[in-house]
Amino acid sequence: MNRLENCRLILAACNAQAMLFTSYHNKFYFAGLYSSSGYVLITMNHKYVIVDSRYYHEVQQNNRDAQVFLMDRKNTFECIINKIIKDDKIDMIGFESDDLTYDRFESLQRKLHTLLKPLDMNQIRAVKDKTEIETIQKACTIADRAYAYILDFIKIGMRENEVANELVYFMKKNGADKESFDTIVASGARGSMPHAKASGKSIESGDFVTLDFGAKVNQYCSDMTRTFAVGKADNKEIIKIYQVVLEAQQKGIQAVREGARFCDVDNAARSVIEKAGYGAYFSHNLGHSLGINDHEDPRLSPVETRCMKAGMVVTVEPGIYIPDVGGVRIEDDVLVTESEPLVLTGAPKNLIIADKE
Repeated sequence: MNRLENCRLILAACNAQAMLFTSYHNKFYFAGLYSSSGYVLITMNHKYVIVDSRYYHEVQQNNRDAQVFLMDRKNTFECIINKIIKDDKIDMIGFESDDLTYDRFESLQRKLHTLLKPLDMNQIRAVKDKTEIETIQKACTIADRAYAYILDFIKIGMRENEVANELVYFMKKNGADKESFDTIVASGARGSMPHAKASGKSIESGDFVTLDFGAKVNQYCSDMTRTFAVGKADNKEIIKIYQVVLEAQQKGIQAVREGARFCDVDNAARSVIEKAGYGAYFSHNLGHSLGINDHEDPRLSPVETRCMKAGMVVTVEPGIYIPDVGGVRIEDDVLVTESEPLVLTGAPKNLIIADKE
């Protein structure tokens, strides 16, 4: 079943005759349009893409299966949609409530000659097709190469943001369109902050560094985290934590398979950390789905009871964070299959000392 057919099944179940897409990720998924401008409207029989002159010819070339409309000051978006509503006899249009602002919703409801209904279409993107998986694998391979490069590049005394900039430059130079998100480089005590963006702090000998980054290829993301030491590794508490996190991550990955509940996969890793006495210091979900967005649903959380399906790509990223001491997180991107999980990121996970004294 293709993307349009999946969309129409949801529409039929919700008694809607069309779906209006406004978000970057879903416009790209259905029409290859990755922009804040433009709209994609899918009805039970047609696909429409509505854009201004900046995107018109490119969208036409990329959407042979769609009717592409050019909107301007005279032929506005609302005029185009209302004509489609009339021609296709549309009584209700679904919209992305997680993307559309309340003000924009109210404006559309006033101007469009139909009812608007919030619908969640993000579920369509949960299971990836062969091309999507291959693209994510390319992004993962670039991230693997970037990690190997940065281990040789990093030196005592370098600033965190200097490392982040070099990492992003390397990924772009080696095939990434851009980074998946703002790169996290957290050294020393800053490692206790799970989402510490790279700062001007200098990396000192003995610091453990948590590096969380990803490459984006054709709008699909990779997302990987590694923690390593610089200069020397003599902090016994962090070394102990590292081994606990590594074991937890391995248990979590082993639990990933078709039919497994997301909460049970989370528990497989979380129980290792809790048994070691660090449960209070693992403050986030085990992971999340991955695709056009770096964070997608479903999440690997203690409360997510949905089951995994073959073709989903998820992150497995347990961490332990001790205030004023530091932290460790290890993350891989994993493809759900009918049998054994397939880890798409291949960078080594043994404790590495960079710029060793």
